Amino acid sequence: MSRFDRALEMLQASLRVMFHSVGLPRFEEIEPIIQTVASSDLPADLWAQMGLLCAGYSKIKFQGGTLADSAAWEITKFWSRIRSRPARTWPALFEGRRVHIGKWLHLCRQAAEETEDCLNARGIRTIVDVGPWGGFNFVVTSDGYTRMPFARLTLAAGSAPTTPLHEQGGPFFEEFMPRYCRLLAAEGLVIPDEWQYRNPRRDAAGRLVELSRTYYFPTHTYDRRAFVKVRFSREFETYEEVLLRDLLEGLARLYHTTDWDAYKADTPDVDVRFDIQDFISLSHVLEGVYNRTAKEEALLREFKEAFRGAIRQRPVLYGCLDRLVASKWIENVSWTVAQTVLGIKRYERSFSFSREIITTPLPARLMIPVYRHLTAYHEMIGSWRPPGPAG
Repeated sequence: MSRFDRALEMLQASLRVMFHSVGLPRFEEIEPIIQTVASSDLPADLWAQMGLLCAGYSKIKFQGGTLADSAAWEITKFWSRIRSRPARTWPALFEGRRVHIGKWLHLCRQAAEETEDCLNARGIRTIVDVGPWGGFNFVVTSDGYTRMPFARLTLAAGSAPTTPLHEQGGPFFEEFMPRYCRLLAAEGLVIPDEWQYRNPRRDAAGRLVELSRTYYFPTHTYDRRAFVKVRFSREFETYEEVLLRDLLEGLARLYHTTDWDAYKADTPDVDVRFDIQDFISLSHVLEGVYNRTAKEEALLREFKEAFRGAIRQRPVLYGCLDRLVASKWIENVSWTVAQTVLGIKRYERSFSFSREIITTPLPARLMIPVYRHLTAYHEMIGSWRPPGPAG
C-alpha cells in the first residue's frame, strides 16, 4: 500500500469516527469530502478549499470546537502526508558544533520515510511524522545554523495510536534508530550504542503512549545538559501536536503561578533557566495566532543574548524572570490560546487548561494555525544557506 493510500485510509477512518460520534453515521456525509480531497492536487488556496469543504459542519459542536474544525485538521494532515518535497542540495549538518536545522529536518524525514515503509512491510499500518523539538527562531541565524553549539538535540516523532510500543522500545525504535545514527555518523557525529529508554508517558488508562531514547554525552550534567534524544509518541499523530502539548503544559504551570517569590525559593536555578528558555522557545509555535508586543520583542532579543552564557549568573537569571513576569508575556499568550480555542475574551470568564485546552486530541482550532506557521517556517529555514560556494 502506498503512502497516499495509507494517508487516505487514515483520513477516512478519522472522519467516520468523528461523524458517527455526532450522529452523522451515514457514509454519504463523508464521501463528497473524501472524493474531493483524493482527486485534488495540493491547491494554492488550501485553507479556503478546506473551509468550503467543511462549511456545512461549522455549527456542530465537537471536542471543544466544531466538527468543521476537526474535519479541516484531518484534511490538513492528509495533505501534509502526501505532498511532495522538492530535492535540494543541502549544506553540511554541522559547522563546528552548530547545527543546520533545515538539513537536520531533511535527515529526520529521510529516516522516518524509510522507517515507515519498513513498518508497513512488517504489517504495522502507520504513518510516521517527525520534526525538531523547540522553536528555532530563538537560536537560528540567517544561514540556517544554530547561534550556539548544540547541547540538546531532540527529535519528536508522532505516529498512529496502533503502533506497538513497550518499555524497552518497539518496532519504531528498531527501524528508526539505526538509520538515524547512520545519517548522523555520515555528517560526523558518531554515537556509541549506549542509548537509554527514558521518560515513559502513559494515558489515563495506563497505556504507554510516549517513550524517549536518549544518548547522554560524557559532558552531560543536570546543569549543563548535552544529549541526543528521539521522542516517540502514539498519543499524537503529528510532531506538531507533541510540540504544542509541551508548550501548553509549561504555559499552564507558569500561568497558574501566583507567588513568584515562592517559585524562586522552591525551584533550582537551573530549572528556572530552562523554564524561561522553554517558554520563549516553544511559544514560537503560536506565532500563527499571537503577535508579540514591542516590549516582548525587546525581551526576546535580550534573552537571546543572555542565553549565550550570562543567564547562568543568578542576578541575570532572576532579572530575566522578573522582566518576563512583569511584561505579562505569559498571561498574554495564555489568553490568546483561550480566545483561539474557546472563543472567550480576556477576563470574560476563567478557563481550565487541563479540562478545556490540553485535551486529546488537541483542539483543531489551535493545531491548524500551528501547523501552518511551522510548515512555512521550516520551509524558510530549509532555504537558508551559508554565503559562498558551499551555499
